[in-house]
Formats: sequence, structure tokens, C-alpha cells
Amino acid sequence: GAAASSGDCGGLFSTAVAKGVAVCTYSDSGRAHECAGRGRERRAMLVCRVIAGRVKKRVGLDELMDGSVRSEFDSVKGDDGQLVVFDSRAVLPCFLLIYKL
Repeated sequence: GAAASSGDCGGLFSTAVAKGVAVCTYSDSGRAHECAGRGRERRAMLVCRVIAGRVKKRVGLDELMDGSVRSEFDSVKGDDGQLVVFDSRAVLPCFLLIYKL
């Protein structure tokens, strides 16, 4: 999977999800690029292997925040190739790409 360096659920970042940390990844670099921050000249993308574990197909925000999903699943598959992974150790970096716009 690819992960943009920043943005709304567009990268490797820590966020409060059910009293824990989550990592948001994308299945393709194009979607990760679209969701990246608003960098002017350069951006970075981390290409990773992701061990998804037990995957919940779709989930509402309320269900995600109350922790019930986290106790039964390792990750949540979202729209447009998003995968929210609850254990950052399941995201294995392979390459860091830095590119100009």
C-alpha cells in the first residue's frame, strides 16, 4: 500500500481512534497523492507492506470511535482503497519516495 505523508486520513499518522492509534493507508499511489497535504513543491510518499489481519469491510464513525470494532478486528477497509490499521507494527515501510509537483 501507499501512504501519503500527511492529509485527511492520507498518511502514516497517529490519531485518536477508540483510545488508540490508527494508521491510514491507500491501496494505490494515486489516491494517496490526492489525499496528501497541500505541499507547494515537494511531497513524500511511503510505500509499505501492510499486514491487514482481520478486516472489517465498512464501519460508521460512531462504531469506530466506541472501540467495538478495534476489539474484534485489526483493520477497517474504507472507500477508495483506504485501509485503517490499528496496530502501527503491521505497517512495514519499504521505500520513501520524495517527488516534485
